[in-house]
Amino acid sequence: MSGFNIDTWHDFFGAQAAAGAALAGLVFVAISINLHRLLAAKAVQGRAVEALLLLTSLLIVGLLALIPDQGENALGIELVVYGVLLTLALMRSAVGAANAGGATRMQHMFRVFLGLLASLPLVIAGISLMSGDGGGLYWVAGATIAAIVAGLIGAWVLLVEILR
Repeated sequence: MSGFNIDTWHDFFGAQAAAGAALAGLVFVAISINLHRLLAAKAVQGRAVEALLLLTSLLIVGLLALIPDQGENALGIELVVYGVLLTLALMRSAVGAANAGGATRMQHMFRVFLGLLASLPLVIAGISLMSGDGGGLYWVAGATIAAIVAGLIGAWVLLVEILR
């Protein structure tokens, strides 16, 4: 089954790592351009943290999966640990953003939803890899798409919405 054969995903993870590095770099530029506004607007600082976490997660997961001669169990453990850490970091940022105000409840819930959509599938992928059942690395593909969408929305806010 291709969802459990790490070697068949080599090109995907290489592209994922490259995209994550490029997109995270763009977010760093967006933060640099709007640093004064960002520091003044507590409500938007969480967006910067979330965008960096999400886009950097692409790079980290891609690199973890590209470690040579690594078995499914090892990658599964790495995905579970990293997925849990990413989820906790995103939720901590979300709580801080909610306390800072500036967003409606619906906007806040949407951010939390996108963060969970990008992080929890990594945990599921890890468990699936270790058990040999349930989709395996296809969960990482879903997490990748969610991380790109959520990261780009955050980057948009940092580049455009902060100026309004």
